[in-house]
Amino acid sequence: MRQFLIKMLSFSAFALICYCLILPIWSNLIPFEAFKKNMNYKIGGYGHMHSRMQEIKSIKKIDVLVVGSSHAYRGYDPRLFAESGYTMFNLGSSNQTPVQALALLRTYMSRLNPDLVIYDVFPGIFESDGVESSLDVIANETFNWHTIRMAFQVNHLKTYNVLVNDLFVEGLRINRGFKEPRYKSKDNDSYIQGGYVEKDKDFLRNQSSLSNLFWSPRNDQWKSFLEVEQLVDAKGAQFLMVRSPVDSSYYHRYSNQDEISERFKVVGDYIDFNDLMKLRYKEDLYDRHHLYQSGVDKFNKSLINIIKQKGFIR
Repeated sequence: MRQFLIKMLSFSAFALICYCLILPIWSNLIPFEAFKKNMNYKIGGYGHMHSRMQEIKSIKKIDVLVVGSSHAYRGYDPRLFAESGYTMFNLGSSNQTPVQALALLRTYMSRLNPDLVIYDVFPGIFESDGVESSLDVIANETFNWHTIRMAFQVNHLKTYNVLVNDLFVEGLRINRGFKEPRYKSKDNDSYIQGGYVEKDKDFLRNQSSLSNLFWSPRNDQWKSFLEVEQLVDAKGAQFLMVRSPVDSSYYHRYSNQDEISERFKVVGDYIDFNDLMKLRYKEDLYDRHHLYQSGVDKFNKSLINIIKQKGFIR
């Protein structure tokens, strides 16, 4: 029995090593698309995460750091904060969950040393497993211990595949000449210095009818969210949770709105801008929960005024 277990462990170790070697070779060096169907490795994909990760390397001390999903990087404009004298960087990414936000903050919080961290708490991100966002972060962020730790926390085969592939790609510098375009016509997106992405004003996403939902955050995501708050507090920064404005029909699809608000208020400072302003789809939003620039202007100006009034930045 002992000999059998030793052989099984030896074979498993050998198979794992072979898998880790064959996987990136098939994905990058063999010119057959069939080998790539299970490898979701997209450098410079939707949302300009590559540009964001390249720019942040040159950023040092800032006043405000923003994290969250697409509602973060499409909803907080560094140009508007600069008009009020604040330096801001937007560290949001597509479908970013608290697990990814925690990994990114562990990497950059000390160097950026913000006075205020704004977390855009779009409720849906707390119900996600974080797999899609993990692929985006690993492919576009420099390989480091915090992304490895994040991958093990997500614990999904797709994430492990991308992690192994990224080590291979970065080690051989396969994408060293890659430059992400500032404007992507297929996405109708422009990357703005400071991590923000502006959508074309003539873009409109058709929306289907909505069903009612009951918000039920995943335990692992809520745990990571609380760790984010603890990390920010330990670094001596203010922590502000913001629920950015959406179309009222989308906002009211959650049947337990009061529970959502109360849960965030227990953690700390929380502002729901849907209580402060009414923005509408097709006027200030290009879908029911993402803002046009006109909506961003209204939202950010109101937010900046509150930041000043309440002294969130020393």
